[in-house]
Amino acid sequence: MQCISYFENISGAQVDDCVSEDNRIIFIVKKGQAGLAIGKKGANIKKAMHELKKEIEIIENGENAQEFIKNALAPAEVQEITISEGRAMVKIDASQRGMAIGKGGSKIDRCRKLLERHYDIKEVILTKI
Repeated sequence: MQCISYFENISGAQVDDCVSEDNRIIFIVKKGQAGLAIGKKGANIKKAMHELKKEIEIIENGENAQEFIKNALAPAEVQEITISEGRAMVKIDASQRGMAIGKGGSKIDRCRKLLERHYDIKEVILTKI
């Protein structure tokens, strides 16, 4: 809760959630507020990184799980998302697959954790186009 208040104060963005893992803090901000959260030339991110001594990541929330998935996997371009029975099937171009998975699977794992926390989706499966 302290991290949320702190980041809202320095950025002016409304934070929906904050997840701290190892040396990283992920802030989920309201839809349309990612730019505000980042600040001019990344000023808010840099300040938070310096003061909290952790890497900072911003994910913009969406109106639904599909939008959230697209934002969480960015900059990879998601083509289509189908959600059924707690499972999200995400179609992505083969050339973008590595970007969506992240180093050591970190990006897709983070996406899974956040989807389970916010949308009760327990599985994310990437499929190639």
